[in-house]
This record gives sequence, C-alpha cells and structure tokens, in this order.
Amino acid sequence: MKKLGIIGGLGPMATAYFMRRIIELTDAKTDQENIEMIIYNCPSIPDRTGYILGKSCESPLPKIVELAQSLERQNVDYIAMPCITAHYFHDQLADSVFIPVSNGIKEAAEYLTYHHIFKVGIMATDGTASMHLFDSVFKNYDISCIYPDETGQKKVMSLIYEDVKAGMPVNMEAFMEVKNQLLNSGAEVVILGCTELSIIKRDNNVGAGVLDIVDVLAADCVIKCAKPRPACTDLITK
Repeated sequence: MKKLGIIGGLGPMATAYFMRRIIELTDAKTDQENIEMIIYNCPSIPDRTGYILGKSCESPLPKIVELAQSLERQNVDYIAMPCITAHYFHDQLADSVFIPVSNGIKEAAEYLTYHHIFKVGIMATDGTASMHLFDSVFKNYDISCIYPDETGQKKVMSLIYEDVKAGMPVNMEAFMEVKNQLLNSGAEVVILGCTELSIIKRDNNVGAGVLDIVDVLAADCVIKCAKPRPACTDLITK
C-alpha cells in the first residue's frame, strides 16, 4: 500500500469529491485496505484561470510547489492535484519533487485510446481551453478535441464559477445544451475537464457519453497506490 498526497482546495468541494471517488474505486473490505492520504485543502491558492489568461499577476505555482515539497517530506509515494486548469503547471510541479505526480490529461488520453475513442468534446475553463491543455497531450494519441462555441463556453464558465463554486443551483439546461452541441459536432464522448463540473455529475443525471476527469484521476491514484475495483475500467457514463 502506497501513501497518496493531494494538493487540494482548487476548489474545496471538488477535493472532497475526489477523495470520495478514490475510496469508492478502491477494492477495500476493511478500513486498513484503503489508501492512506495526506490532503492539503488550500483554497487560498491564487485563481489558476485568472493567472493563465493574464487577468491576475499572482501565480499559483509557488504555493503549489510548496505544498508538493511538504508532501514529499512527509514521505508520500504519489501526488495528485484535482484541478485540471492547474495542470498547466504540471511539468514545473513534477520537476520540483522526486516523486511522481499524476497527470490527469495524459491518463485520460490513455484511457480513451484503450477504448478506441479518438474524437472528444471538452468542457473546461477558459484557461484550460485557451492554452489547449488537452490538445497538447491528446495530439500525441491522435485524439482530436472539439470545444463549445463562444456562447457555449460562456455557459460552461457560468456553470463553474456562478453555480458550483458559488454554491448555487446548477443550470442543467445550460449544461445539456453544451453537451449536446459537442455531441452533435461529432464528439464520441464529452470530457468534464474541470473538477467543478464533476460536482454536477455527482448531483445530477448528465446522461450517457460523459467521461469525468475526477474519475480518471481517482482511478489512476487507486491503480498506482492500492487495489482497484473493476469500476476503474468503466468510467464513461451509460
């Protein structure tokens, strides 16, 4: 059994759900068979999207690196960061420690390739979309990405910031409009590429053909650190 370190609070609800999914995907019949985790829930980390888009001068990277190095000193074997926008800093983060750091985007690409899926829709923050974080990895797997149009992307950002992060009811009509737009544009699967969108799937019926990035990250952590349930290989909603 390996010890997992989690850089969390980006945002807090998504971090709590990430821990829950790790437990649900672990084949544990006793408390002792679950993964030992050290979790830093640090919501004071500066906003990732604002920094990436140049709307803020305060980089989240120094605090993220500080937390990773603290986890390393506490002898964790693997580090995960349940925030996809923050994967913009993944390589710098990985270079700052001597232990492996989960890459949710790469894990998603490998999962999709294994299931012979090569065209996906992406629902994510403006920062993730503008920096082509998924495309930069997926192109190496011959997976093409489709994004919402301008109106659809505004709806996605509203769902993330005005609904989930603000603790308000989710506009499921807007969610389904964006999802259907992506499917109608040729996407075989729609990826929830922001951990706040994972909360929408947790609480609502999002329909078939959705791959949640939190599930991908959680499955990777379980596979690396413990014994996975069969559900780790069946992550796309039906």
